[in-house]
Amino acid sequence: MNTSLDELRRLFIAGLSEAGIDGPDLDVDLILSHFMGVDRSWIHCHGEFSVEYVTLDLMKEAVLRRRDREPLHYILGSCPFWGKSLSVGAGSLIPRPETEFLVEAALRDFDGGTFVDWGTGSGCIACAILSDRPEASCVAVDSEASAIEVAYGNLQKEGVLNRCLLWHGSTPESIPLASGTVDLVVSNPPYIPSEDVPSLMPEVSRYEPRSALDGGRDGLDPYRMLLPWAERVLRPGGLLWVEFGGADQVRPLEEMTPSGMSLLEVRNDLSCIPRLMGWRRV
Repeated sequence: MNTSLDELRRLFIAGLSEAGIDGPDLDVDLILSHFMGVDRSWIHCHGEFSVEYVTLDLMKEAVLRRRDREPLHYILGSCPFWGKSLSVGAGSLIPRPETEFLVEAALRDFDGGTFVDWGTGSGCIACAILSDRPEASCVAVDSEASAIEVAYGNLQKEGVLNRCLLWHGSTPESIPLASGTVDLVVSNPPYIPSEDVPSLMPEVSRYEPRSALDGGRDGLDPYRMLLPWAERVLRPGGLLWVEFGGADQVRPLEEMTPSGMSLLEVRNDLSCIPRLMGWRRV
């Protein structure tokens, strides 16, 4: 039996509302758009349209998964980032809009050369920088093999894989780079304190990889590895830009600054929360 689009939309929104999903109308519209191959405006203008049985089954399954608090982008298999549609999947963190500010900061004084994307996940940062800097090459690193696989697909799709070495490793020291050979290190590492991870929203705590979230007791373990290594591999004048977890981490990060690095600035996100920190190799 076919069902009208308006009726289906109302039922799906009610179901997600009951499950406590914020903004259920947007999620439903994106599910409908994805499986019907149309945009949101078409959906709102064609409420009388009859949805075919096969498509209806697929959409019902997607809504049930969303009711279980699975992230929408995992359900749809893609996420927008830096004007691109990138594949995402279990084992790789879903790119956040805030991380686009990290890309913006990294690009400001980087015209080309070699950069390292530490904790590449879906490869979103590497894809963005390589696309905007044709003279750049990248070493993209992640500890999760599943993330490396997702990043490989995204880099290939964006046509920049030939300028990127994907490296599976859990410590920066494992990366085969000589001292003073890197122009930029950029990283969105795990920065949530271990005890805070279980209390995150279910979409994050239950579905996204803990290895991309848990930064140790105070959330700063990755930076303790990253800063001394960046001091060694960056050329004089080279840059390190990182994303971090907010005001409580500013002072500890400042105190970690190695003697060979100069702190440039701390930047806030759109909510006026300290979110980015940059250093220059002296």
